[in-house]
This record gives sequence, C-alpha cells and structure tokens, in this order.
Amino acid sequence: MNNNKVALLGFSLFVVCAALVGGVYFLNGQLTQLHEEAVELEQRRGELAQATQSLMEQKTVFSNAFREFERYQVKVASNDMNFYSEVQGAVQVTGVNILSTQARGVSRDGRSSLALTLRGDYYSFTRVLANWRNLLTTVRVSAMGVTASRTPETRGEVQVDITVEAIIGK
Repeated sequence: MNNNKVALLGFSLFVVCAALVGGVYFLNGQLTQLHEEAVELEQRRGELAQATQSLMEQKTVFSNAFREFERYQVKVASNDMNFYSEVQGAVQVTGVNILSTQARGVSRDGRSSLALTLRGDYYSFTRVLANWRNLLTTVRVSAMGVTASRTPETRGEVQVDITVEAIIGK
C-alpha cells in the first residue's frame, strides 16, 4: 500500500503541476489579450482627447461669433430719403461717378432699395463699399454686377450695377 500511496501522491503532484502549467499558459494568453486591448483603448483615448480638444476649440470660436452677433445692432433709417442721401453721399466722397439712380420703393417688410449704376476705378469702388459699411444706417447689397469699361477714355475703370437695401423705420 505504501507503493500505492506514493504512486497516488506522485500522480496527484503531477496533476497539480500540470494544472499549474496549464493555468499559467491560459492566464498568459489572457494577459496578452488584455494587454492588446489596453493598448487599443489607450490609442482610442488619445484620438478621443484630440477630437474633444478640436470640438472645444470650435465651441470657443462659435461662442465668440455668437457674442459678436449679439452685439451687432441693425441701424434703421428714419425714412427712405435719408437712406438715399446717405448712400449717394458715401459714393460722392470717393470720386466714383453715379451714372444713374433708381429708387425701387419700400417693400411690405419695410426694406427700401436703391439701384445705382456707378463708374470709377476698382479701388475707389471698394472704398464705396467700405463707406456704406460705416453709414449710420445698416445697408445690404442685394445685387451687384461689375464690368470693365471698354472705351479708351474710361480704360482701367469699372462699371457697377448695384442694388442696396436698408430697413426703413415706421
């Protein structure tokens, strides 16, 4: 029986050692798999952090734009004659010639429009646009066409057909 006990003890020890080796092998596989997942999750975390930073920067830009927009106030003309005279005055100080002016009247929504045909050099015309931006009345360019002059007398000039609108107070 002693031999049987030794054999049983030896077999039990072999089974325990085999179980330990098998367990180590199995756990090593699990550890490798978990390590790969950890590396993948770390990469994803980095990508998400970068995307979050980008979104935060966009939020800041949009927030600043909305703050700027909230400060913007539409300046309403008291009547259409004031609007017409402000627009024409801003043109005349730049040296651009007014070839024609046509008042289009006030629409139902309270917008008055003025169609102008202007001639002058391009840079003077850009000053006209800048002057309109600085008027007491808020104006909007609703249509514009620019053509180069083709006659020798007006070489280097542009002719601009433009429609300007403003809200008229009631």
